[in-house]
Amino acid sequence: MNKLYFIIVISALIFGAYFYGANITEAKCRAKNAQNNVIEMNQIQQQKRKIHDTVYKTGTADIRRVLRDKYTIAE
Repeated sequence: MNKLYFIIVISALIFGAYFYGANITEAKCRAKNAQNNVIEMNQIQQQKRKIHDTVYKTGTADIRRVLRDKYTIAE
C-alpha cells in the first residue's frame, strides 16, 4: 500500500510540475509579446511624428509651387 501512495505522490508531483512549467512558458510568451507591441507602438509614433512635422512645416507657397509645376495649362 505504501508503494501505491508513493507512486501517486510522484505522479502528482510530475503532473503539477508539467502544468507549472506550462504556466511559466505562457507568462514569458505574454511578456515577450507585450514588449514587441511596445516597440511597434514606439516605431509607429515616430513615423507619425515625422509625417506630422513634414505636413505642418509645408507652407502654402510650397504647395502652390508644386501644384503649379504639376498641373499647368501647357501640358
